[in-house]
Amino acid sequence: MSIREVRLHDLVGRTVRDTDDREVGRIMELDAEIELHEHGNEYVVRAFHVGAFRLFESLAASRFAWHALRFIRGRSYTIPWELMDLRDPSHPRVTRAISELSTDP
Repeated sequence: MSIREVRLHDLVGRTVRDTDDREVGRIMELDAEIELHEHGNEYVVRAFHVGAFRLFESLAASRFAWHALRFIRGRSYTIPWELMDLRDPSHPRVTRAISELSTDP
């Protein structure tokens, strides 16, 4: 397996750290697309959703629950694939300082 090929179950829930070794959050979701090829299909990850309460946001089906979570959640980030260092999938790192990342609305 190359560094560009990583098993998803090895990433989800892992803590992401920035260039200053500060905790950004946990990988909770991935944005992926299927690329169709002549010899088979593959999933290509485009971005990672990282944050303390990201999983709870996806479970909050009602408007009330979603608004309540806005007040208690930590910051969350959508980090493009290009900014993630996955050479060690057990210890993913973003290649920017947390102060350089834009937060999700």
